[in-house]
Amino acid sequence: MAVYYATKAYVISFSEALANELADQGVTVTCLCPGPTATDFASRAGNDRSRLFKQIRPMDAKTVARKGYRGLMAGKTLVIPGLKNWLLAESLRISPRKVVTAVSRRLMDDMK
Repeated sequence: MAVYYATKAYVISFSEALANELADQGVTVTCLCPGPTATDFASRAGNDRSRLFKQIRPMDAKTVARKGYRGLMAGKTLVIPGLKNWLLAESLRISPRKVVTAVSRRLMDDMK
């Protein structure tokens, strides 16, 4: 999970920086952060057994894709579908790193 979460952070930072650098050229960059999504991947990876999936009802893939597309068409740099997903993501920005790390691990711990 350490590599997965680090990669997510990189993709968001990279997308935001790229969007800023290309804004004067009429190019938009949109990063979609879907949160828990009901797909076959989640069940095959065992993510559907995690606390995260149990506590935050996953969105269906069609809804996530629609919201991502609308964000792209609106020129948004970051799209986080769903109020719970958005609140969770925003809480990470203001929380101490040790707390974020501990909570993230706890949410994914039940996958064993």
